[in-house]
Parts: sequence; C-alpha cells; structure tokens
Amino acid sequence: MLINSEEYRSMFETEEKLWWYKILHEKVISEINSFSKGNKQIKILDAGCGTGGLLLKLQSTGYQNIKGLDFNDDAVGFSKSRGLDVQKLDITHLQGVFEKESFDIIVSDDVLYQFDDLIIEKTISSIVDILKPNGVFITNNNAFEVFRGTHDIAVGSKKRFVLKDFKAYLSRTKNASIVNHHYWSLFLSPLILVVRLVQKLKLKLNLVDLQNIKSDVEMPSEFMNNLFYNICKFESKILEKSPFGSSIFLVIKKEK
Repeated sequence: MLINSEEYRSMFETEEKLWWYKILHEKVISEINSFSKGNKQIKILDAGCGTGGLLLKLQSTGYQNIKGLDFNDDAVGFSKSRGLDVQKLDITHLQGVFEKESFDIIVSDDVLYQFDDLIIEKTISSIVDILKPNGVFITNNNAFEVFRGTHDIAVGSKKRFVLKDFKAYLSRTKNASIVNHHYWSLFLSPLILVVRLVQKLKLKLNLVDLQNIKSDVEMPSEFMNNLFYNICKFESKILEKSPFGSSIFLVIKKEK
C-alpha cells in the first residue's frame, strides 16, 4: 500500500482540480445518481478513499450517508481534516467489520492493483457480502500492461487489469456480475503511452532515482489541465464504450 506521505499530500492538493480526478469523480457520481434516482439517503462506502476527494464531492452533491476507509494514516488524517467520516481499516480484511450494516453502493477506485490475484478475489467477495441486495460496487483500476511506468512503481502497483481479470475474480462469486464497463481515455492514450515509454527507457538506463520516485499525480498548466479534461469529456459523449485506455471502469451488481 502507499506509504509515501508526499504522494498523499500531492493527492490532497490536486484531487479537486486535476483533470483525471475530476473525470473519475464525475463517472462515479453519474453511476451513483443513476442508481439512487434522487434518493440522497442511500448508504455509500468509499473503500480506499485516499484523502477524501470523492467523499467531499458526494457531500457537496447532497449525499448524506457516506463514509470512507483507508489503511494509510496520512490518508485518514487528510480526510478527517476535511470533516469526513473516515476510519482506518484494511480493505483486504472486511470480514466481520460491518456485521450490523450494509451499503447500497461501495466505491473502490485504484486500490486493487496493490494486491495479488487471490487477495483481490477475496476482497471483491467481501465487498459484495456487505452490499445490500441489488446494490452496486463501482471500481476504477489501472489497465493494460503496456502503460506500466514509473507511476506504477511510485504507487506500489503489482498489476494492471483487463476485463477478463474481473470476470475471473467474479467467476466464483455467484451473486454478482459486471453490468457496465469501459476503458478510458482512448483519445489520450497515445500521449500517456509515450510518457510511459520514456519512463521505461529512463528506468532501463538507470536514470531514475528509485529512492525518490514520484507518481504522475501533479498539476499541469491550467491550459493543459483544461485541455485534457475537455478531451475526456468529448470522448465520453461520443463513445459509449472505449476498447482501450489506461484505466478500466466497472459497475458490478449484487443479485437479490
């Protein structure tokens, strides 16, 4: 799991403005709005909430029964500084933690990449267990090994995913299935790929200080930030499903 305090500080300082976080939060909230049909009282858990950006956005949108968990002390501290209901918990050990409550929606964005396949499968099963019947699990994750670079090292990524990975994880979970998925951002993929290929070359040539490696979470210029955001918005308007991208977004539904 992330242990670099500076990475969490970067997240805390950028997640309300950075194009990537803005697009991701809009995707999640769009799915939540579709599920809730105007009911702002539904129970929502952000499992692996980081510094609380999504919870803050949900709160501003009017959702009231929201809470988060994260294993990292810095993440929990930043979240609590925003007045959010967040506790320190390990997402891989949820069994028995929420015995007296269940959730309409559980979100877990860019968390599962830290674990091996068996742990991921058990974690998804535990998440499904604490969903209400017909509840949904919304999850965004890094996609396609071709995009691996120094960012993955900085955030402790053990793997990148494709759709068949999640189908395999759910194959032994009888009461849940994928109801929606897409990759993103197709239009920015060439640029992201070039950046990651340069990162790989620097790694190969030993030009990267692995003791002080940083993720890609940083603010570009205002012009570039707005440009990337608008490119992603345009893509979402004209493509219902993208076949390729550096992230995969899924909605998993628990059956009755």
